[in-house]
Amino acid sequence: MVRKTAAEAEETRQRIIDAAVEVFAAQGVPYSTLDQIARMAGVTRGAVYWHFNGKLEVLQAVLSSRQHPLELEFTAEAGIELSWEAVVTAMLDAVHGPKSKQFSEILIYQGVDESGLIHGRMVQASNRFLHYIHQVLRHAVAQGELPSTLDLHTSIAIFKGLITGLLYEGLRSPEQPPQVINVAMRSFLALLKDPPRHLLCEEVQVSQDHYNERKPSSTREGSFRPDLQMDTSHSTAFEAPLECRGS
Repeated sequence: MVRKTAAEAEETRQRIIDAAVEVFAAQGVPYSTLDQIARMAGVTRGAVYWHFNGKLEVLQAVLSSRQHPLELEFTAEAGIELSWEAVVTAMLDAVHGPKSKQFSEILIYQGVDESGLIHGRMVQASNRFLHYIHQVLRHAVAQGELPSTLDLHTSIAIFKGLITGLLYEGLRSPEQPPQVINVAMRSFLALLKDPPRHLLCEEVQVSQDHYNERKPSSTREGSFRPDLQMDTSHSTAFEAPLECRGS
């Protein structure tokens, strides 16, 4: 029997990993077998055992060799529009891209496994994505692209729910058009740019209410009163993005 070169052995190993992704996504990790993976890869069961000690090792290789589309890297040079476009593209890939969709299905639908490997990898991907979003929003506030009074903590919590729903529904309903993700994501960005009162920091709302109560009626109606204009010449409030308590 001719021994394989290192390159050929690595190519076989990668084929097994790729096949495992397809089998795990289609059958579910608990119900997948090494025989199924071997057939999908076009190799013998012995070849699988040559590279891996068992299904758990195959699963570990799958989880460590794949990066989810939503594990984005923040770039300070990109403004809010480009950064948000990257999120939209990543979401579309995660739900509609053939290979990325399979990985999404493994992380989301197979998250409860005895080993805890899938759940741990899903938490890792989620944390990376939320860290990216936090960086994007803070940078956008600092650059004046989003309101300085935006409640980042609440905004990110709401956004997390939106993303979770889009992922679950998109993966569960293959007929869902990509336009749903496009519209939902761009609508949320529009909301952040012009947030309703309840998405502003509580401290700012209280201060504004107190100010409105003390303003003369002529000023409330919009007339200009130089003596009531805020003096920010010595203020540090605008030097960094405002975050509510807990953000």
